[in-house]
Amino acid sequence: MDSIVIGTAGHIDHGKTSLVKALTGFDADTLAEEKRRGITINLGFAYCSLPCGRTAGFVDVPGHERFVKNMLAGASGIDIAMVVIAASEGIMPQTREHIHILQYLGIEQAIVVLTKISMVDDDFRELVVEDTKEYLATTALAHAPVVQVDSITGQGIPELLALLNDMAAGVRREAVSMPSRLPVDRVFSIKGFGTVVTGTLNEGSISLNDELAIYPEGLPVKVRGIQIHEQAVTTARAGQRTALNLSGVSVEEVHRGCVVAKPGSVQATSVLDVYLSVAADASQPLKRLEQLKLYLGAAEVVTKVVLMGCKEIYPGEECYAKLLTESPVIARKADRFVLRSLSPVQTIGGGRVVDPAAKRSGYTDEQALHIMQIKDQGAPQQVLEVFARENLFGDKEAIASAANIEAAEKYFEILLEEGRILLFENRVAHIEALKALLEKTLHILEPYHTQYPLRTGMAKAELQARLEMTSRPREFEWLLGWMKETEAIGQSGLMLYKAGFTPVFSKKLGAIRDEMLAAVRQAGYSPLTVNELAGSDKDRQAVLEALLQSDFLAVDGQVIILKELYVQAKETAVRLNRTEGAIRLADFRDSLGTSRKYALLLLEKMDRDKFTVRQGEERVLI
Repeated sequence: MDSIVIGTAGHIDHGKTSLVKALTGFDADTLAEEKRRGITINLGFAYCSLPCGRTAGFVDVPGHERFVKNMLAGASGIDIAMVVIAASEGIMPQTREHIHILQYLGIEQAIVVLTKISMVDDDFRELVVEDTKEYLATTALAHAPVVQVDSITGQGIPELLALLNDMAAGVRREAVSMPSRLPVDRVFSIKGFGTVVTGTLNEGSISLNDELAIYPEGLPVKVRGIQIHEQAVTTARAGQRTALNLSGVSVEEVHRGCVVAKPGSVQATSVLDVYLSVAADASQPLKRLEQLKLYLGAAEVVTKVVLMGCKEIYPGEECYAKLLTESPVIARKADRFVLRSLSPVQTIGGGRVVDPAAKRSGYTDEQALHIMQIKDQGAPQQVLEVFARENLFGDKEAIASAANIEAAEKYFEILLEEGRILLFENRVAHIEALKALLEKTLHILEPYHTQYPLRTGMAKAELQARLEMTSRPREFEWLLGWMKETEAIGQSGLMLYKAGFTPVFSKKLGAIRDEMLAAVRQAGYSPLTVNELAGSDKDRQAVLEALLQSDFLAVDGQVIILKELYVQAKETAVRLNRTEGAIRLADFRDSLGTSRKYALLLLEKMDRDKFTVRQGEERVLI
């Protein structure tokens, strides 16, 4: 079932709902309050078949200014807009605002429908038509056809349907191959079925039993049922008004503004890079850091606007900006949005998303502006490279999706051949991002060596934490390998150091080191303790700490032996396990020529190192 979405727009009581009923036979006002008051409050839906073979799904939106947020939830995702103007009143405030909104949402196909023509005489009607065309000439709808109808008598309805059919036949679906994404504009529960969500499927397809996720929370769900225009289907495709029966989530966990999507295909964010414009008839300039309401998809959220390259922009002007939202949102590059003021409530402007998961800072305004321009206007390879640089070790598919680049693989191959990126499994590492991380590493190690000149280097785990890569161990190990290949850093055991660094012992500290080495070597398997070696002497403590990174091993945190003796003790354990079938404490003690106490400490250390495992009174190798 191939379908399109047609949405209404216009001032309250101009006949939008009556028009939809005349076209489809359905009354889109379903709430009792709507019927009692005679106005549309929430979104209404209807459908009909067109001669071209497509089914037209109609979204009837409220016209009252108090319900513009409901209008916005339904307007995103429509293919064709019907701007409804009553012949008895002409252009009204909400007409203007809705036209602005359609422009900001990038809805290019529209029909202006002059309704209630039987309520006025011909002269008045012609005057309204002229005024309407004059106003439209200054808007994005300058070339939209104007059709005159009367929804009660049916006059003009066949002509309107024919025009809708011609426009519907030309709608192309280019987003079917993309990962599925459905902004939720309604949520309800049906007894015996559970949670149902509806919305216009922006991209991709959804089939029965698909495992998807509800964002921004990322809640896993499974598709139990799909309906298109009240008919059960097995698959929904991009552009269709879709109802999904979902398992794994309650009605309370989903709300208007959530997004149903393929797991991992989108990212919740509170920072968007955007290109925005201020309405020409806005009452005042838009100032840097001003708070506004952001309408994105079906979501409504308060956002702070950070203008790039200027402190304010005036009505009719455009600029790049960052939107810092109070709660997470879901977007893809090139998504359209609308901005409205908090009080008094009016549409301020709108625009398009340049980066759907931008960074909060890290650049000067000039740098940020330059990067936004590349993301927005650059060639595909340039755009992909910028996104790769800002997403170190990002998944290739996720980077291509964020950059909104189709057939991205060929551009990745070019960047790889040019040495601009390296690959770790299916993850991308941009060479400039790697160099920046290497520079950061050196800036961490240099002062560390100055502060601790006797230490071999910084513990690997500490550097991993300082680079904020604790949760990415595989990427960190790969990064270390790359940095060592550059010969900028070195590694000794678990210690990392800047290339060329060696511990520096003064004459006095060198003598203490030599003394300690001799004492511990002589003690052998009857080891000395930390207190015996260093006591409270700060110089001896510093030397001991350095030797623990190179030559010494603290068996239980206090008892000190040479690392080479621990290696020999493990070799002894291997021999006993092979010849005796197990490692017994007495045999191990006698083999090392030590006491039961120290032999037990060494075996317990091997247990902790997962070299041996205890079985009753014996041990075996793991």
